[in-house]
Amino acid sequence: MINLKSLEKIKKCVVPLKSRSLIKVVGPDALKHLQGLTTNNLNRLKDNQSTNRSIYNGFLQGNGRLLFDSIISLDREHHNGNPKPISMAPGSSDNSELDSFIVDIDSSILEEAMAHLKQYKLRNKIDIIDVTDNFNVYSILDKTYKTVRDDSLFAQLEKDQCSVMMDPRHQIMGVRLLVPNNKQLVVEERLSKYESKDETVYNLFRLSQGIPQGVKEYQWGNIIPLEYNFDLLNGVDFHKGCYLGQELTSRTHFTGLIRKRIFPVVMSVQDVESASVMDEAIIDPTKPPKESLLFPKRILNALNLEHPPSDSALIVKNISPKHNQQQQSSSDEPVKVGNDSEIKTVSRSTDKFITGIHGVGLAMLKVENIDIFQLDNTVVHDKSNKELTVLPPCWISKLTSLQMTPQQVS
Repeated sequence: MINLKSLEKIKKCVVPLKSRSLIKVVGPDALKHLQGLTTNNLNRLKDNQSTNRSIYNGFLQGNGRLLFDSIISLDREHHNGNPKPISMAPGSSDNSELDSFIVDIDSSILEEAMAHLKQYKLRNKIDIIDVTDNFNVYSILDKTYKTVRDDSLFAQLEKDQCSVMMDPRHQIMGVRLLVPNNKQLVVEERLSKYESKDETVYNLFRLSQGIPQGVKEYQWGNIIPLEYNFDLLNGVDFHKGCYLGQELTSRTHFTGLIRKRIFPVVMSVQDVESASVMDEAIIDPTKPPKESLLFPKRILNALNLEHPPSDSALIVKNISPKHNQQQQSSSDEPVKVGNDSEIKTVSRSTDKFITGIHGVGLAMLKVENIDIFQLDNTVVHDKSNKELTVLPPCWISKLTSLQMTPQQVS
């Protein structure tokens, strides 16, 4: 458990991510193997002109449903240092021709992920190795990183054989470190100016930004990646070519048929800032953060409130006059919630609360009920009539509308 009172003044912190596991995929065919299984283009990691040090992506089933998400980076030991000899199958090329990648995943699906990678190995000349015990994963959260950054610190960490990378999903998630075990004490000393926090703090901040992660939130084999905002979190390359499960993802994108998306929500409290203007830096990335604290009052005041159960139905309505005029001919039947005088409209396909911690969570909501320019127009209640507020997700600046138009396949 964490001390909720201690979150009030946090501006930056370092968090050990103990819920992550690491898989090394190494060999002459490592790039080919991963490229055929992931939603993103790993060639960008090897492009000398690219700034990408890590890439967010998903591994799909053949039917296009998501198995698990991951962050993939180059194995620094191999690409920047002196690669250790690796026992490969007879006829393999020497180490200078090998590629080596680190796949960062949710620890709870390590066995399944290893099995999935090995299932499609076929004749590819690769080794798939669990290297979780060789590294420690850290996240540095700091909303002011772009304006108050310490490149000298990160340069020193690089000299300590650490992999230093911006979180590929969104810059607001800060810096991610892969630290070799034999460098852990040195690195912790260098990071001593950052307050160390429990992983619960990281997850609370991540959820407040609308970023799902891990099998608890992604529901192995059941979800469409674009409904969970893979396209808005830099998780899909729509021009990379074929990969396992590509057809559903591409068809969904190019037809514009994304009727539901994941949004961050928080239990509603009174006398706090409007959700629509809570952080101008999210709406306009060119502006400095309106508030450098990791958690605004709207979230802090809700941390002791109980959120709805996972996978429970929500009742959602857009109260903007323009939306109501467009929906007058709707055939949705109203249902009563709470007082007889209070009527809410249930969506045709059920909106639901996915998961949460300390009053903050993720909800799957129909996009027709979301006014991205005035989130307060979206009213959300759970089955017991408790109100939830839709928070501005970190990726909202990428949208001009949630109602996407069909696109031509090039």
